[in-house]
Amino acid sequence: MAFQIGPTQGNKLANRNRMEVPVIETYYAVALAAIFGAGAGAAAATVRKTPGTPKAYIVTEVDITGDTATFQRDYAAHAQATIEPFGGRYLVRGGRNVGVEGEPPGPRIVISVFDSFEQAQAWRNSPAYVKIAAVRQREAKSRQYIVEGLPE
Repeated sequence: MAFQIGPTQGNKLANRNRMEVPVIETYYAVALAAIFGAGAGAAAATVRKTPGTPKAYIVTEVDITGDTATFQRDYAAHAQATIEPFGGRYLVRGGRNVGVEGEPPGPRIVISVFDSFEQAQAWRNSPAYVKIAAVRQREAKSRQYIVEGLPE
């Protein structure tokens, strides 16, 4: 006896086969998208973890020992204008401070940040700053240093 499929059974089998193909293709598409997404996410995370150039901080401790008005007029009033062309900005400019260990800090502390150690050095050695730094050195007892931060 031969195996026979009636007209209605044949259509059901044909329809089922047509529906299975798109479902299988959908699974493949989802699997490929997941693999691609995981790869793209891993690449983005790797790029994000790559450390950038560390910032540099200039710390200045100042104790005005000379004429306060001269210090303010001839140094403090001009310092910010010399920092800005080098991409620097103030993080701390005066304010309260307290020593917690070792020698106490100067009564006035200024901390400036630059995008790189080289930019901080370029500012510190610039003719505009060297000119006004002479006033700070004459009118105050001070200490100034550059510190490189951690890569971001």
